[in-house]
Amino acid sequence: MRVQTYPPPNTSDWRGLSLRTNLLWDGLAEPNLSLEFEVGNHVSIGVSGGLKPWPRWLAWDWDNVNNPQHWRNYTVVPQIRWWPRRVFDGWFLGVDFVYSHFNVSNIQLPFGLYPDLQNHRLQGSFWGGGLNIGRSWWMGEHWRIELEVGAAAGLAAYSRYECAHCGARLSDEQKITVVPKLGLNIAYNSLARSKRARKDAASTTILETRTYMTPPVAFVVQLSDAIDPPTAGDSLAVRNSWVIPIERYRPLDYRTRPGRDSVLYVQFPTNGETLDRGYKHNGATLDVLTDAIKAIQADSRTNELLISIVGLSSIDGPVQFNDSLSVRRARSVASYLQEHVGLERRCIEVLGKGEAWDWFCEQLADAPKGLSKAHIRRLLEIIATTPDLDRREQLIRTDRSLWRQVTRELLSDQRSAGYIRVYYGKTTDPVTKRLNGEIYDLIKAQRYREAVQAIHEDAALMSRVYANAEAANALGIAAYFTALDDKDTQAEEQAIALIRHASVIGSAAAKANLEGIYTYGPARKKYDLWQAINNQTNNKQ
Repeated sequence: MRVQTYPPPNTSDWRGLSLRTNLLWDGLAEPNLSLEFEVGNHVSIGVSGGLKPWPRWLAWDWDNVNNPQHWRNYTVVPQIRWWPRRVFDGWFLGVDFVYSHFNVSNIQLPFGLYPDLQNHRLQGSFWGGGLNIGRSWWMGEHWRIELEVGAAAGLAAYSRYECAHCGARLSDEQKITVVPKLGLNIAYNSLARSKRARKDAASTTILETRTYMTPPVAFVVQLSDAIDPPTAGDSLAVRNSWVIPIERYRPLDYRTRPGRDSVLYVQFPTNGETLDRGYKHNGATLDVLTDAIKAIQADSRTNELLISIVGLSSIDGPVQFNDSLSVRRARSVASYLQEHVGLERRCIEVLGKGEAWDWFCEQLADAPKGLSKAHIRRLLEIIATTPDLDRREQLIRTDRSLWRQVTRELLSDQRSAGYIRVYYGKTTDPVTKRLNGEIYDLIKAQRYREAVQAIHEDAALMSRVYANAEAANALGIAAYFTALDDKDTQAEEQAIALIRHASVIGSAAAKANLEGIYTYGPARKKYDLWQAINNQTNNKQ
């Protein structure tokens, strides 16, 4: 097979010219100018020249008595630069060729360099070459700033004279000399930066499409683990704070009032331990509780169920009796659940907490309307100073008016099996497990056709595709690459529509895949077209 190639397009019309000046030389009263031409994508050539015709730092300083310094010179520096990125942009490495003629005396240089300049006049020339490195920064469409450092080594041939302005010639000398280079340049480019970039891109595109096209690199497919569909327990937990996943299990206590905590509670009359559906709100509460337990039991993915029940008694009565009563109340609720929903005993946690003093304190903190502030302070003082519970009750009873208020306002709610929570555990959905495992593994291995076939053959998985964003994304991306291989435009459009649907219903992975498709798809079609034309041309030849 013969591949016909074409020469690169003529780019001479956009090769740039740059003018620059070294601000450090200007600061030393030596005007200078550099011209630089682009001769390739990475190479430029140029020449710099500097002239200092006046003897001192400033052009108007001709005072030989008070300022005996003397420095005149002119310098020519041809230069070649190599730019790793592109010419006039970023780092560069330069090679300099230096010629300079100088007439210098009474100059003291830093670091003790060239001590002869301080006591004699030297007049002669320097030929040499050197290396430098620097960097260019664009400051606008045409302007750049450059920083460069380097050094040149070469031969200095000069005559030594006795003084700055006169005196006999003492000697002729030749010496190998190293000259440092430091530049802070301001540069102007004739071609604007944005225009250069556009023409550069256009030239590259023409060259690429007319010579040889490499296959486009496919984007990295994005997949996110699908989430299990909610179980009956999950749905109930959204609406009821007392239905809780088993991993959030915590032992029950009674320091918070049931109305404020994630619990249910049923109530008992004074000294009562038999659960009565007709007492207060018990019937409605028990119906809600048993319906929730039955729904969780009926879900095939439920693998664990635990009902936690804490019995309570009011502060009214002997402590020993109330402790026993609280246990019997909790057991009464447990027996009801065993009878009505068929729970095994191991699925029920029963705990008696005795007298609800902590609950009583929470009630006082709410400042109930039937008690005065003085009564509340008195009650809190008795609780804080009397650890013996029976003695604490006796002290409160001594104020009959106070005790009547306490009995009427606070104690009736405490006679309860006050804390009921339903904990549930669940297994992983097998359909989700297969999608996140086997199907994703096929897609990651680029076995797209096998992935499509596996999904279509699984009715349960296919039923998830339009409802589950990640399932839709998986089938869509596998079908997309299969359609590209088959060059099936209609199937490709259907696959993209499915991925777009996955993005709309919440898949971030699908959104990322769409961005990849919008770039890769046209490039792939362009390459396929070029390949077909190229094959047709070669067959004719």
